Amino acid sequence: MFEENENIYPVKPELLAGSAGRNRNGIILFGLVILFIAVNYLSDSFMILIEVLLILALHELGHFIMMRIYRVKAQGMFIMSYFGNSTTSLRFSDSQRQQTFINLMGPLPGIILGSAIFLYALYSEPSIFVIEIGVLLLVVNVLNLVPIDPFDGGRIVGGFFFNKNDQLKMIFTLISSVTMIVIGVYYGFIPLTVFGFLMGLKVRAFQKSKDLHEQMEETNVNYKKEYGDLTDKEYWKIRTIFLLNNPKLKEMIPSGYTLWDNERLLVEQVRQVLRIDMKPDLSIVSKIAILCLVLVLIVSPIVLVLSNFELIEWYFENANI
Repeated sequence: MFEENENIYPVKPELLAGSAGRNRNGIILFGLVILFIAVNYLSDSFMILIEVLLILALHELGHFIMMRIYRVKAQGMFIMSYFGNSTTSLRFSDSQRQQTFINLMGPLPGIILGSAIFLYALYSEPSIFVIEIGVLLLVVNVLNLVPIDPFDGGRIVGGFFFNKNDQLKMIFTLISSVTMIVIGVYYGFIPLTVFGFLMGLKVRAFQKSKDLHEQMEETNVNYKKEYGDLTDKEYWKIRTIFLLNNPKLKEMIPSGYTLWDNERLLVEQVRQVLRIDMKPDLSIVSKIAILCLVLVLIVSPIVLVLSNFELIEWYFENANI
């Protein structure tokens, strides 16, 4: 038998940053709209919106610092591209340990700072601004540690248990979607309900990716790598499998190994089906310790606030909300 000649495949296109950038722009714009609706749903105060945006910036800065320490990128960090060349030159991490601590260092500083500010508010002259900042820091970052997709807590749990199994990952995302919809409907919080339904679309995307991965494995195509590491043959093989699963799009594409006028769209589709093969470099004891830390970081601020709820009552009585 003769080996298939690599030279029959044209050079794969470069990964165009513009396409991925537009996707991130759209996601971030949508997130800001949801945030705007959520804040206005709770209050007419634009100051709260500004405060939440600053807290989110601090949260992302925690991720960014850990990425710079490890000199790698973590999956799912859309906003990180807005730090410019500081992250675009970095490779995605294939370490379970690195991914875990990058995810953890987003909410951790906010929870520590928020707890400190809330404690300061307890033992000082009551201040609406101080209480507001402390509570917002806790709310934003504690919610982000809840183990549902796509929050940091969900990425940590997913990295521990679902990283190598598309089926389990899809089920986890479905449970996350249903959870957000149920909570949103129960409390009448429309933004969360809408976000839950949009997460349902992600479940469908996982199903499609699962089918593509199974076909790639059947044809011995290695999809567990970054786009830059793909050989020309692997790019065209993945591209072909993607088009076979999207016949309507396939009708618009030149046959054979001819670049399409809008090839950047296919480049982005190929990039999206790639997966990083994570190294399980955390022991069972380490995973249990991290999960216990996550639980403490979620429960402690809730206990702190509820045991001093008179401060929250004072805030609502005196704040112009």
